[in-house]
Amino acid sequence: MVNIGGLSIFIVLATGGLAAELSLTLLKDAANTGAVCLDGSPPGYYYRKGSVEPNKWIIHMEGGGYCKDETDCLKRSHSDLGSSKHWRESITLQGFLSDNCAENPHFCGWSMVFIPYCDGAFYSGNVMHPVKVDFATIYFRGIRILDALMHALLTAGVNNADQVVLTGCSAGGLSTYLHVDHIRQIIPSNIPLHGFADAGYFIDAPNVNGDYVIRKESQYVYKMQNVSGGVNQDCLAAMSKTNEGWKCGFPGYSYSYIKTPIFTLNSAYDTWQLANTLQLNCLPPKCSEEQMKELESYGQELLKAASPAIQSPTNGVFFDSCLVHCQSLSTNSWTKFKVDNQTMGETFYAWLTGNTATYKSKVVDCAYPCNPTCPKEGSLQDTASFVHE
Repeated sequence: MVNIGGLSIFIVLATGGLAAELSLTLLKDAANTGAVCLDGSPPGYYYRKGSVEPNKWIIHMEGGGYCKDETDCLKRSHSDLGSSKHWRESITLQGFLSDNCAENPHFCGWSMVFIPYCDGAFYSGNVMHPVKVDFATIYFRGIRILDALMHALLTAGVNNADQVVLTGCSAGGLSTYLHVDHIRQIIPSNIPLHGFADAGYFIDAPNVNGDYVIRKESQYVYKMQNVSGGVNQDCLAAMSKTNEGWKCGFPGYSYSYIKTPIFTLNSAYDTWQLANTLQLNCLPPKCSEEQMKELESYGQELLKAASPAIQSPTNGVFFDSCLVHCQSLSTNSWTKFKVDNQTMGETFYAWLTGNTATYKSKVVDCAYPCNPTCPKEGSLQDTASFVHE
């Protein structure tokens, strides 16, 4: 386990066991359009053909924080979150992306795509010229990477898909909010597309001292990587009137502009946000009475910011009160965490299919620590990426 951008990254190796592997394809010609990782290496994707419903596709965008400034991005360019040079040839996945029908009955037979994250800014940057940092060269080309990958996937079979779900957790969950309408313009209009954002509802909130740390970092990244072309363009048009395009990087500001159907999976007490946005520096039961009040207040603030999703008449929601970050790629949380006696997988499937006779498509948990299916303790060093170090 290592820590990048405040997020702990856990490695899952392809073991050749019972789980079917996803194989890597690198887009070696992508450099012709400037679509390269931070270090200039080619982007790529992992793919596993569906065993039962191969024409139904899940496209997952990997998470893993972001780089806060040019020096941080240079450091990141030497890791698997900024370079494809050492990506593994194959991987296995859990939870929502698992091919194990006992733990993932509704989606185990779908075709799966896992997009490794290597641009450092939510697949959104677009700086034309190479950036010089300490006599080295890096590239900010996230939106070009995403476009190149999507067009490659069209050729690989998405062009004939019966259904597509765009998903991701953490930075990938945020990217789902940012890009689902853009992907809708790329995929043929006759193919149903839905978004499924896990742990991506980051909010614009101060820390315990009243300082807007994440806002300031987001504003810098927005300018540094020229992210304006990689956010919801309807949101950008509205926010640009007050020169606040950076706000479109926060779902609380941009959600109401999203046209494509989208499902929100999040904890009201998201541990990455507690550690990095609120900067609480504790988790129960090791918090003081004052810190517990801060935690409770943040949970209320996150739910308030998520009201556009919760109150949407058409979109789905699963908000639990567990002390976690990403949830959809863990078998344990995917199958065991419940709100109103239904799992996140059951809730998402009910929303996706419109079959709400058994399960509701929108559930919001009671306040922490009410939920007996949640872990008794969380960790401020939580999961964001399940593949790369």
